[in-house]
Amino acid sequence: MGDITAVLIVAIVFSFVSFSVYLKYRTERLRSGADQLESGLLDENIALKAKTLELERRIQVLESIVTDKNFRLDQEINSLSG
Repeated sequence: MGDITAVLIVAIVFSFVSFSVYLKYRTERLRSGADQLESGLLDENIALKAKTLELERRIQVLESIVTDKNFRLDQEINSLSG
């Protein structure tokens, strides 16, 4: 009975240590993946902000063209001739 108890205690301790090492390994893998994902999201966010600014500038240029007096006069002349 004493030998079986000793074997069970060693097996339980070994299992606990092995499981702890496995959990530490999985935690590190998840952290590194999360860091890469966060970095990718930050890069994408910066790119989207730059694209938004570019599109806002283009809209401002288009608005200035459409509200230009010469453009409106040209449109009126074209509508009269058509």
